[in-house]
Order: sequence, then C-alpha cells, then structure tokens
Amino acid sequence: MFESKEGQAVPEVTFHTRQGDQWVDVTTEELFANKTVIVFSLPGAFTPHLFF
Repeated sequence: MFESKEGQAVPEVTFHTRQGDQWVDVTTEELFANKTVIVFSLPGAFTPHLFF
C-alpha cells in the first residue's frame, strides 16, 4: 500500500490528449493551478496480478 502524500504538489506532467480531431498537450499546471486535488488509483480489472 502506498503512503499518503498529503500537502505535496502534483508533479509537473504533460498529458497528450485528444480534443476533437487534434492532439493537444495539457500540463498538470494548466489543469490544477490554484486548486485542491485528490489523486487516487484503482487496480484494473484485467491487469495481471503477481503473487509471491
């Protein structure tokens, strides 16, 4: 299980997104500037799981 990263800034990342019929780069700064965000993840239903 991952530890909480409460209070830390979201890393600077560029997402390559489709908007209509064009590719547009959107940064985390553009998306999250001056906002409070919660980032979480869930395992995919069809991703392989490794058990040791």
